[in-house]
Amino acid sequence: MDSSSGIRPKSTRISPRTWALVLLILTPALLCSNMIVARAVADTIPPFTLAFSRWLLTVLIMLPVVGVRFWHSRAILALEWKQLLVLGFLGMGICGAFPYIGAQTTTATNIGLVYALSPIFIIVFARMWYQVKLQKRQLVGVAFAFTGVIVIVAKGDWQRLIDLTFTAGDLWILAASASWGFYSLWQGHLKTQLSLFIRFTAMSIGGVVALAPFAFYEMSTRLPIVINEQLATTFILTITFLALISSIVAYAAYAHIQKILGASTASLVMYAIPLYTAAMAWVLLDERLQSFHLTGALLILPGLFLAVSKTRKN
Repeated sequence: MDSSSGIRPKSTRISPRTWALVLLILTPALLCSNMIVARAVADTIPPFTLAFSRWLLTVLIMLPVVGVRFWHSRAILALEWKQLLVLGFLGMGICGAFPYIGAQTTTATNIGLVYALSPIFIIVFARMWYQVKLQKRQLVGVAFAFTGVIVIVAKGDWQRLIDLTFTAGDLWILAASASWGFYSLWQGHLKTQLSLFIRFTAMSIGGVVALAPFAFYEMSTRLPIVINEQLATTFILTITFLALISSIVAYAAYAHIQKILGASTASLVMYAIPLYTAAMAWVLLDERLQSFHLTGALLILPGLFLAVSKTRKN
């Protein structure tokens, strides 16, 4: 229609809410990509080297984007540096390296299922640190989810529980899940004057600082990157993918979902991660689902729903 008629053509621009709904479907895949890559390169790139390089590249990409505002926020950064270092240690340090360590001895499917326990840890830690009361349905949800993880870690063999013979990788992932619980809880409760991406960049720097000693020791003893050209190419492509997709894009997507649709809707992403990880591991890594995976998922997913969802008020 001609503009002279007084009728404006409909805008083809996608609304923020529509983008948020699209991202709600895509974000679990973005987050799962880290777990898939971790398993794919577990025998090629040492874990601390991979985690350190990933977050160092993330910082190098982010600094030109937020550099001016980052410099203008230096007084605030000087006041908040301790909490930023702790958050970086938990969220980018432990949660960066431990999944890569675990991937050496467990499957990507297990990583996704066990890591899904992080919302449960948030609830439990909130009760311990901030005396947040738990409703009965939340307690039931926590019990279901923990039972599901035990099934997965024990691989459905109860004799493993009696003999305490678990796969070390699953325990590393469990520790990372607990660390993510602390990171998420404290990130929300610790007051800050920093904007979203300046804080993200500062926490990433904290993660780099925390990972550096372990990575340098690993590099000096194993020299994994300089052996041949093929390994160097794999390393560069891997850390570039992790920095851009698994770190920056995934973080931005999740932040947009939270901003537009709210935290409760954004938590649906955590429900989907085990399913996405299992599907992607099956397609890309040829991992097969076992009966204990299904049993664990049937306990974890309803447990997450009960624990995280809020009771409606009349």
